[in-house]
Amino acid sequence: MLSWVRKQFHGSSKGFTLIELVIVLAIVGILLALAVPRYLAARKSAYRSEADTVLQEAKTMEWAYYQRFNVFDTSGTSIGLTPPGGMHWAAPDFGAVDGSVMIQMTGCATCSPIATADSVWILLYSDGSSAGGSSF
Repeated sequence: MLSWVRKQFHGSSKGFTLIELVIVLAIVGILLALAVPRYLAARKSAYRSEADTVLQEAKTMEWAYYQRFNVFDTSGTSIGLTPPGGMHWAAPDFGAVDGSVMIQMTGCATCSPIATADSVWILLYSDGSSAGGSSF
């Protein structure tokens, strides 16, 4: 009698049923729905960190230039900043704002997923303070 039961259970299960496949796909879909937003948030944070690192280097070089010449380098050419290759951002733009300097990095058109409307900036004042922000 045991051999008959064994044949009944082992002989008929040769693959997955459609219900089992649908359940597995639903579980995978739920896991993806939970994981993708976290991945995108971490990726966005990494891009922001990349821009902050370059801006921090530019800030340090601008302060060194200001201490030496008592004026900011508003063109960004005299401080010797060399952005790293392979960035997801365009090279920093420098601009004068009422005796201060604004250093801004925007997304480049060919550097996805950062769009050209995305930007990170820092504003250095001659009194030694600074302010910054981002728009992405």
